[in-house]
This record gives sequence, structure tokens and C-alpha cells, in this order.
Amino acid sequence: MSWGQDSSHSDEFFMKQTLLFSDNLKDLKSLRKQLYSAAEYFEMAYTKQVQKQIVEETLKDYAIKALVNTVDHLGSVAFKINSFLDEKMIEYSGLELRLCCVEQVHNFTFA
Repeated sequence: MSWGQDSSHSDEFFMKQTLLFSDNLKDLKSLRKQLYSAAEYFEMAYTKQVQKQIVEETLKDYAIKALVNTVDHLGSVAFKINSFLDEKMIEYSGLELRLCCVEQVHNFTFA
């Protein structure tokens, strides 16, 4: 594969990763809105309900599930970022190796 094709593949990979990261951030923002909406709902339900214990238990269950989902989502985003950075480090190492080879050939040729 030529350098131009490597560059094109790298640019395409970078764009896909950027879009994926952007989508993940949108999902997190959506989760935030859902949590605020749920908090308002439970606050209103708590003030209107006679059976406050049921509302408290439901809220606790919902909060636990929401927290687990949020942590899971953050873990997924962190994994994707780490994978992207690993890929970039591999690319950098490959370019560094190529540069060293070119320097050795250059030094050998003109020595």
C-alpha cells in the first residue's frame, strides 16, 4: 500500500472514530436529560402520593439502573478512546520505523 492510500485509510478511520465519539457524547447528553426528567417526575409523584414508600423504592431502583447504565456507557466511551489512541500509537511507531529506515539508507548511500 502506498503512502497516499495509508493516509486516506487513516483519515477515513479518524473520521469514523470522531463520529462514533460524537454519537457517544450525544447519548450521554440524552441520558442526562432523561435523568433530570425522571428526577422531576419522582419529585412531583412524591409530593402528591400518600404511599411515599413506594415512590422511594421505585426511585431507588430507577436511580441504581440509571447509574449502572451511565457507568457502563462511560466505560464503553473510555474503551473506544483507548482503542483509538492505541491505533494512533501503532501508526506513529510505524512511521517512526519507516523514517529510521530512510535515514539509514540515506546515510549508507551518502557515506
